[in-house]
Amino acid sequence: MNWIWILVRVTGLTAYFLLTLSLLAGILRHVPRNKGFYLSFHQIIGQVSMLFIGIHAFLLLFDQYQPYTLTEIFIPFASSYEPLLSALGTIGAYLLLIVLFTSDFMKMIGRSAWKKTHYLVFPLWLVCFLHGILMGTDSSAICHPSFIGPHSLSLSEEPFILEL
Repeated sequence: MNWIWILVRVTGLTAYFLLTLSLLAGILRHVPRNKGFYLSFHQIIGQVSMLFIGIHAFLLLFDQYQPYTLTEIFIPFASSYEPLLSALGTIGAYLLLIVLFTSDFMKMIGRSAWKKTHYLVFPLWLVCFLHGILMGTDSSAICHPSFIGPHSLSLSEEPFILEL
């Protein structure tokens, strides 16, 4: 059994799940009840998601099916295997780093710039969704309508949630 392959998938899915939770907690932070809880949860889970993305990328160096080099991991479109889909993962990681970094320096850059930068989480989430669904040797099993349906429904509801 290829444990590295399994760990690459598990860390990627965990990072995506945590990213989704963080995004939803950030939206729910505007609900008057439990504002402090949602804010703390949102911040911590976003950082833990970045940790899992780092582990996911690190494990790719040791994958037996398609080992990546540091260049292929850090430079978008440099991968020899699925360059566009690999780039989506790299771009997603960079977008999350930008959001996390600017959140740490919100007072220095100003609330307006921080808020505009923070809206990168929506394309970030979509890029990570596409990377996870379309990339990898098991993507044909994941692309089954029973899996995609609930995720696309939640994606279509996000603008409605933002209006609340």
